[in-house]
Amino acid sequence: MSRPLEESPYAFTVPALVKAVPAARDRVVDHARGLGLALDEELTHDLKLLTGELVANSVTHTRAACVVCVRWTGERLRVEVTDVDPTSVAPSQALSTDEHGRGLFLVAAVATAWGWQPCAAGKKTWFELAVPAFAEATAALTSFHGEVPAERAIVTSEGNAHPAVVGPVPIASARARVEHQAA
Repeated sequence: MSRPLEESPYAFTVPALVKAVPAARDRVVDHARGLGLALDEELTHDLKLLTGELVANSVTHTRAACVVCVRWTGERLRVEVTDVDPTSVAPSQALSTDEHGRGLFLVAAVATAWGWQPCAAGKKTWFELAVPAFAEATAALTSFHGEVPAERAIVTSEGNAHPAVVGPVPIASARARVEHQAA
């Protein structure tokens, strides 16, 4: 069963290694699913792509560890990457022959919103994706199929509704739980 949404935000440290990026992407997706958010294949791909871009930029350009924080805003999933470099970020003008330099264009194109802000550590670069919450996805599926009332459906990662008794999912703020990822 999914963890309640009140457990958000969730944070972890990513070591300064490009090879740590795939594990960071997977942790973000796992946490979003654990929150009970309805991630279909496209949203999962987008979440991994955007997380990978921000984390890879951070560890590549700073050569230092970064912190990834995942939070549910009530309407959007927000992923923040905090690193030690206070330099502003903006999409660059990559040439067609360049192998790098398009990551923030992808973030701007795919994310519902994105940006950066200075912070005490350096800067925080973030993106948000509009992701249906468990209850919204359940209501949408049941109104479409008309077979199971919203309060008695669970949406699997494949988007299928299965009958089950589910209690209310409270949304409340909580302190961030920080974990460190081993190198």
